[in-house]
Amino acid sequence: MHGERPETGKSVSIEEDARAYDGDFFRAWSIAGYVVIKNNIIADAFNGIHFFNQVAESIVESCSRNVLIESNWFIRIRDNAIEPEHFAWNWTIRHNMIVDCYIPFSMQMARSGYFYVYGNVGWNLRKPGPDEDTHTKGQFFKFPTEHVADGPHYVFNNCWVLRAPLAKKMGFSNFVHLNNAIDYYEADPSVTAPFGKNFNDPAPAGSQKEETLKFEGEHFTRAWQHLGIKFDGDVINHPSLPGILRDAGFPIGADAKGQSPNFANRVPGLPRGLMTDSWVDAVALTVLRPDGTTATAVDGTTHQVGAWQRNNLIRMEDPLFWSYWPGRKTDPSPNSQEPDHAQEIS
Repeated sequence: MHGERPETGKSVSIEEDARAYDGDFFRAWSIAGYVVIKNNIIADAFNGIHFFNQVAESIVESCSRNVLIESNWFIRIRDNAIEPEHFAWNWTIRHNMIVDCYIPFSMQMARSGYFYVYGNVGWNLRKPGPDEDTHTKGQFFKFPTEHVADGPHYVFNNCWVLRAPLAKKMGFSNFVHLNNAIDYYEADPSVTAPFGKNFNDPAPAGSQKEETLKFEGEHFTRAWQHLGIKFDGDVINHPSLPGILRDAGFPIGADAKGQSPNFANRVPGLPRGLMTDSWVDAVALTVLRPDGTTATAVDGTTHQVGAWQRNNLIRMEDPLFWSYWPGRKTDPSPNSQEPDHAQEIS
């Protein structure tokens, strides 16, 4: 279904494959963007939301930008719940419930920026796919081999219960992972390394280019300082966090904690699933807007780790499609060439 497999050199058989099942709830081919997708239940699909953009490779061009995905349920998505392809900018993904999906976030973009992923809740009660299929473990992020960041990508104050690593492999630029509450369903979480398999392999630092590329083709990168990757303030119930991961070459932040987030409801299915029984102070976060100004996303004195802030999901200002996009300083006028409102699917 996914075409040629580089590790084998074998191509998919067009006559015998299952390409007819590779569909999406929402698929966009090189559209401008300005799309709002909210309050939907998307279940038993191959992909959820899928944007292709093969024509606009620059942040100042008009494709796959200004997208809001909020308050949806993604249930048993066979491939990816949310998948921007090639190039995308200025996406807000918040307050979604993600249940039993294979890899919720496919971030295999060549170029992107200004992503805000917060207040989402997700869990894997069941391993995606058949029991004998070792491929379908259900990692959370899929990253590209090469990526250019035009701006930051913030993933903060979410709640997850996983059965597999956070990141499948490879790397991503300008990626900030902060204040997330994460637990594992496996009785022995040591079998599931947070950043993929064999994270104790020799770090690529100082190795030859070919060795580095081979390492990062199978692992999540350790070149955090070079790529602008930050993991801090997370509470992750895993014995390798933070000490063993630091020893393995991952510069985990000083406020990351290897402990249980104490989810009150580990068998969710309710809108208030994965609330926490204990308060852990969050790390303060100021986010950069596309126009160069900043906004406070997390106050370190009044916010806690995870999506839930007492009885409500974490909030910040609405995504401002107009005044905070590069080159726009005012709301659209009747003579504007931009659409006068976002296209909403709800």
